[in-house]
Amino acid sequence: MKKILSYVALAAILTGIFGGIAYKLKKNKSIAEERVFHFNPAETSALSSEVSSPSPQPATDKLIFTGTFEPYRETKISAEIQGKINQITVDAGSIVSKGQILVQLDNALLQLQLQSVDVQIEGLTADVNRYSILSKADAIQGIQLEKAQLGLKSAQVQRASIQEQIHKTTIKAPFRGIVYGKLNEVGGFAAPGIPLLHILDIGQLRFTINVPESDLKYFRIGQPHDIVADRFPDKKLTGKVTLIASKANMGSSFPVQFTVNNFSNHALRAGMFGKIELSKKN
Repeated sequence: MKKILSYVALAAILTGIFGGIAYKLKKNKSIAEERVFHFNPAETSALSSEVSSPSPQPATDKLIFTGTFEPYRETKISAEIQGKINQITVDAGSIVSKGQILVQLDNALLQLQLQSVDVQIEGLTADVNRYSILSKADAIQGIQLEKAQLGLKSAQVQRASIQEQIHKTTIKAPFRGIVYGKLNEVGGFAAPGIPLLHILDIGQLRFTINVPESDLKYFRIGQPHDIVADRFPDKKLTGKVTLIASKANMGSSFPVQFTVNNFSNHALRAGMFGKIELSKKN
């Protein structure tokens, strides 16, 4: 009897467990069905009718081209001969004028060579004078005088060469500008091709825009245009067209370049952005 009751109790427990599982599965199924999207053509049509097509933009007769300001000139200055750097007279940010001394290289050895050549020239000059007198008196052969004269000319050429090298140990600014970068220091070694200073000329600037083929008709060489820098929207600059590219760039546009005078305080910097606004009626 006890065994029968145990079986009955076990069956009841199993029935409750399986019933709970079935109920849970049914509930999960109904939740999943609610989350599944069911396509309803009527709803889609109604939604489409509610979305209005974009309104056409009013036509404009203005053309706007954006561009970048670049230095009118820039260069990295290096020495023409090698030597130790004795002095650098400027630093990054310094304003320099054309012909100003920027770097002085050691030229002590060249100065000694120049003194040696001067001694040779002095001796050869004396020989030429003496041989000239003797040659007139037929006391020596003319060939001796000619050799002395050639030796004197050779020494004079050598002296001029050394003087030129000494001149090149003093490095000067090629134009008025601003020192953008100081690339070496006193005590360093200078040699041809090794940059010492980076100088920019921003007294004038180049402004470049990219123009589609269809709009090239609005630009002519020498033609002035008003340019507005993004940094100074209330100030107008006048740029003159100096270049219209004869070949398109990667974007199938043609670079058009202008020359622009900077403000008196050089407030406009290379790398700033600006724009040109034109009327299609022009």
